[in-house]
Amino acid sequence: MGFGTACIKGQKCFDSVTKALEVGYRHIDTALLYNNQEQVGAAIKANAIPRDEIFVTSKVAFFPAGDSNVWMYNNELAGRPNFSGDINHKGDEARSITFALEQLQMKQVDLLLVHNPCVTPKEYNAACLPHFFELFDFQKVAAAVKPTHFPDGSCLRDLILSAKRKIAHDELEQAGAKQKALELRKSTWAAMEQAQRNGQAKYIGVSNYSAKLLEEMSQYATIMPAVNQLEFHPKFASPDLVTVAKKLGVVLTGYGQGHYVGIEKNEMIRAIAASHKKTSMQVVLRWMSQVGVVSVPRSTNPVHMEENLNIFDFELSDEEINEVTKLNQDHPFYWDPLASKASSE
Repeated sequence: MGFGTACIKGQKCFDSVTKALEVGYRHIDTALLYNNQEQVGAAIKANAIPRDEIFVTSKVAFFPAGDSNVWMYNNELAGRPNFSGDINHKGDEARSITFALEQLQMKQVDLLLVHNPCVTPKEYNAACLPHFFELFDFQKVAAAVKPTHFPDGSCLRDLILSAKRKIAHDELEQAGAKQKALELRKSTWAAMEQAQRNGQAKYIGVSNYSAKLLEEMSQYATIMPAVNQLEFHPKFASPDLVTVAKKLGVVLTGYGQGHYVGIEKNEMIRAIAASHKKTSMQVVLRWMSQVGVVSVPRSTNPVHMEENLNIFDFELSDEEINEVTKLNQDHPFYWDPLASKASSE
């Protein structure tokens, strides 16, 4: 299990990473986007634990190439303005990787990921759209889309996501666009492979890639990704991706469990938790562990940090695993991986 640092900044990030290491975490997950790598690196450096006993993940290449006209992290929409400006784009990977390592005060990270597969603003804006519904409503972000349903009962979220995904896909269907997108993804991955050859990363991987995009990588990657990090929780369990990743030898790392638990408050998971004298979050994290997905929960609360780590003294039955797995609705709160299409689709 890893410790996630997304949205934890400044002194709070330094303190949280320090506490996480103190209670037993040895995998720290960060990203150039998060605007906290200096604090993450400083906390690791200040700790007495040897560097080779701590597994550090970072991510680069978040924005589409050469275009900042995208939602979410380049403005105040989510209250999290992007700090990395023009240094976190596709096509500028070498500079981004060097900058990320400088921030972390490290010559090498253990795992370096492509933060997402999007190569056009329309594709990116469609992919990030799930944020604007349950998640932003839960976080009390002013940009949350309301109402959630029309008077006839139709779901506004589903209609908007479908429409935005179609706009992105239609753009990719224009002459040569799908091939150009493929070439851009190939170029980004070539830069990651070079970073590994340069000794800047022990392992390389991707984030928010769909099953189709992983399969596509097997056609052009010299080194297949060691990891695909994605949103993963009972409502978004991506069974097709789990199957494909296992076939290709790609480890899945999942984020988003805490918000799932807070938003859904599922009674069945609560009942399982009560039967094991655990919390709902611990049940979800244990479920992930038993289905073979690594989790990177984040928290600034020391009690929750220890609770999240304390999931290896109980085991869910096959029946309980199946009951949790059946909650899947292919429903993301953060990122729609289907906004990006493989060249063969």
